[in-house]
Amino acid sequence: MQHDTSRYKDILSAAESLFRYKGYHATSMSDVAEICHVQKPALYHHFSSKEELALAVMAEVQTYFDSSVFVYAYDDALLPEIQLLNMNKMIERYYSVGSGGCLFANFTIEQIDSIPAFVVPIRYYFESWSNAYIAIFSKAYGFEEAESLAGGFVSDLQGALIMIRVTQDSEHLLRIFRRLTQKLHTGPLLEK
Repeated sequence: MQHDTSRYKDILSAAESLFRYKGYHATSMSDVAEICHVQKPALYHHFSSKEELALAVMAEVQTYFDSSVFVYAYDDALLPEIQLLNMNKMIERYYSVGSGGCLFANFTIEQIDSIPAFVVPIRYYFESWSNAYIAIFSKAYGFEEAESLAGGFVSDLQGALIMIRVTQDSEHLLRIFRRLTQKLHTGPLLEK
């Protein structure tokens, strides 16, 4: 029998994939059970509802981004260019063509007004993106200008993720990365 922790992780992974591809509303607990090759009651051993499962998936994705993507923005041993490059590589890996798009954006569009419990983790996720960009770009522009730029960067990135899903072409994301890099290099506070 599969270890309980391993099964829990498998359920989260399957649910994340389904939520990213199909959305919250179109994903059922039966869908998750089928992908995990378990009976539906086994899911309810771990999660009392689809909402609880979605919240756990959001927490898991947030943990991944905090530890594997955003962490580079706060590594002061790295130059800002390397911080941004490392973040971009991890973002590209996570949002490869066919990945289903951004879970948090999907939930925002589909459910933020109908499931109040989703508001805080969604808001926190997007604030985490902004804060990571602020941490990097404040070295090139100062805090206030970096803060102003960060919101635009996050919006542009989310638009690129939508376009990747529509066109199945990662060039949209790569174009954003080039713009971010160019903007960082033209920062007045960076030594030339």
